[in-house]
Amino acid sequence: MSHRVQFAELGLPERILLLKAFDYDVDEDGFILDPAGFRIHSNEIPYKYLRAEDALLAPGSLEILDGTPTSISKYLREKVESSAIS
Repeated sequence: MSHRVQFAELGLPERILLLKAFDYDVDEDGFILDPAGFRIHSNEIPYKYLRAEDALLAPGSLEILDGTPTSISKYLREKVESSAIS
């Protein structure tokens, strides 16, 4: 049986509310802050910080990704590979 990953579009206020529910925050410039208060780096471009408006919250976890096709496809590929192993 295959598992289906479903993505939903959230508006910016909903994204911020969801991030805050899991001890993340967003600063006045729109960057996501980890629970320690530091900006989160992009996995795709390490010298870039993630903005709430551009980020994707991965379903089934609170993994925060760049909302780009490359980042999404990498996430899906890793999910498929890990489920094939288990």
